[in-house]
Amino acid sequence: MSTPSDRQTTQSHPPQTLAKQTRTRKAWDVALSIVLLVLSYTAFLIGALFAVFSVAFIDYCPEPCHAGAAAGAQVVAGIAIAIVALLGTVATVVLLVVRRRAWWVAAATLLLVVIGWIAGFIGYAVALNAT
Repeated sequence: MSTPSDRQTTQSHPPQTLAKQTRTRKAWDVALSIVLLVLSYTAFLIGALFAVFSVAFIDYCPEPCHAGAAAGAQVVAGIAIAIVALLGTVATVVLLVVRRRAWWVAAATLLLVVIGWIAGFIGYAVALNAT
C-alpha cells in the first residue's frame, strides 16, 4: 500500500502553482530568430530581383528555347517561396509567443528560401536549353 507521503510526491503540482510555472524567454533565441528571418526575406528579395532581370532579358532566344516556360518557372518559384517565407514567419512568431525555441524554424525558412530559388533557376535554365 502507498502511504500519504508517497501520493504527495507522485502527484502533480496543485492548480494554484501552475500560473507561476511560465517558461523563460531566451534573448538569444529571439535575436537569432529575427536575424534569420531578416536573412530569409533578404534572400527572397535578392532572388526575386534576379528572377525579374533574368525574365526581362529573354526577349529573343533561339528556337529550342521556351521563354514562356522559363518565365513560368520563375513565377511559380517566387510564389512558392513567398508562401514558405510567410508560413515560416508565422510559425516562428507562434513559437516565440508560447516561449518555445524558434530559431530552428527561422533557419529552416532561410534554407527553404535558398533551395527554392536554386530550384527555380534550375527550372529556368532547363526551359531555356530545352530541345
